[in-house]
Amino acid sequence: MRKLYTWSLLAGIVFILSLFNTPVYASSDSVVISQVRMGYSPYNSDELVEIYNNSNSDIEVTNWCLRYAKGDLSNLANPMDGFSNLICFIPENVSYHIFLPAHEMALAVSNELFESVPNFGGDLVFRTPLANSSGHVDLVDSGGVEIDRLGWGTASVPEGLAQAKVPDSGMALQRKSISPNTLQDTDENNNDFESVPFRSIYDYGFIYEVQDVCSNLAGLQSIIPLGYAVDTHGDCQVDWCSNIIGIQQIMPDDMELDDSGDCVAHDECSNLLDIQTDIPSGFIRGDNDSCAFNLLPLQVTELLPNAVGSDDGNEFIEIYNPNDSDINLLYFFLYIGSDYTHFYSFPVGSHIGAGQYLAFSNDDIKFTLVNTTSSVRLRAIDGVLSDTLAYDSPKDGIAWALIDGVWQYTNQPTPGGINLKSLLSEDDAVVEKNLESCGPNQYRNPDTNRCRLIATSSSELTPCKDGQYRSEETNRCRSIASDVNILVPCAEGEE
Repeated sequence: MRKLYTWSLLAGIVFILSLFNTPVYASSDSVVISQVRMGYSPYNSDELVEIYNNSNSDIEVTNWCLRYAKGDLSNLANPMDGFSNLICFIPENVSYHIFLPAHEMALAVSNELFESVPNFGGDLVFRTPLANSSGHVDLVDSGGVEIDRLGWGTASVPEGLAQAKVPDSGMALQRKSISPNTLQDTDENNNDFESVPFRSIYDYGFIYEVQDVCSNLAGLQSIIPLGYAVDTHGDCQVDWCSNIIGIQQIMPDDMELDDSGDCVAHDECSNLLDIQTDIPSGFIRGDNDSCAFNLLPLQVTELLPNAVGSDDGNEFIEIYNPNDSDINLLYFFLYIGSDYTHFYSFPVGSHIGAGQYLAFSNDDIKFTLVNTTSSVRLRAIDGVLSDTLAYDSPKDGIAWALIDGVWQYTNQPTPGGINLKSLLSEDDAVVEKNLESCGPNQYRNPDTNRCRLIATSSSELTPCKDGQYRSEETNRCRSIASDVNILVPCAEGEE
């Protein structure tokens, strides 16, 4: 095949079309023979065959051939055996595929026409002359299946029942047009073709080549498919790890794919941030590649919900680390009150040392402790919870603290230190001397000096008597209000 486009031009066409036009595999019967010029005196060598892509899609014509046969094939048992190749669309390299764009033409010209007429070009050049009185030209695909055929004059095997009429000298057989982009194709040569004068300009140069970069894979791969790489033999192989040198045809045992599709070291702790190539210190293997703390739970030990003066920067939450090792607070979150959907993270880089009390103000973490009733929960990333007993309307400057295993109010807030019981004023101390000791499971309220039961879970409390109910806030039994109760008036001097 003599090709009339240069490699640089072809490369430019391939590059441009790769950006704007991806080949589409379409039905091959939409390519038709659009014009044939036979040799006539004085134009004995002005022969050409033009084909046209009648479809809306680019069609691959790799190894398709234009064939020629004389007019009378009646002496052959199989008339199609009389056809021989005129010229074929053969790529320079087996990895390349040739395409004819939608609604464009490809032109094959005789060698004499190409060499004798200046500036007359074409896509293909053939040497076999075309008889003017009778003959056949057909187009077959790479498998030898006929796509289209034209028989003229006394041709014995035209397409349809009748041959196209032989054109006069200086005329060509041209397929009729039914719209600007569509040529008529009724499979009847006599009906589809008409005689027209030679055109002064013939279009060509539209065919283009696309390289199949993975010739070992089915179909045409104009680019290396995602997840593949080219081996030393030029074949495309599955590559699990495109970010690693060499082709990984199977996933390495110690690796996994990250969100970007890159192979990274296997994450030992899927529930922790970043990739953990080893189980971090203080963790053990959990379920489903997760990791759980191998530590005593951290504890919330003190709250100051109602600071003296402004609450801004003065409210605090204190936690305690009962372990003998430092702990990164990156893996812990705070929940305030009954909102279990919104959590607060600790400041970046926060650690709590072994046996340390550590307090965070509402400047460090933008939380709010309401002055009425609330509680705080501390959750570890493995789901372990530590929570406080709910406080109830603490006074200004009074902390809610865990002291000797009991949640109680204290007028000695100790953010970041061991919690202390309330200090008594001199008047309170005199009163306290005259007070009897509180009974078991009781403590003295620093505000009222009265003994109050230590709040415990409801499952450990004695059932209330008939006509009473247990308060959810205090866990104490209280009488059920009744409309028959009559209030006794207060004595003089009482309220």
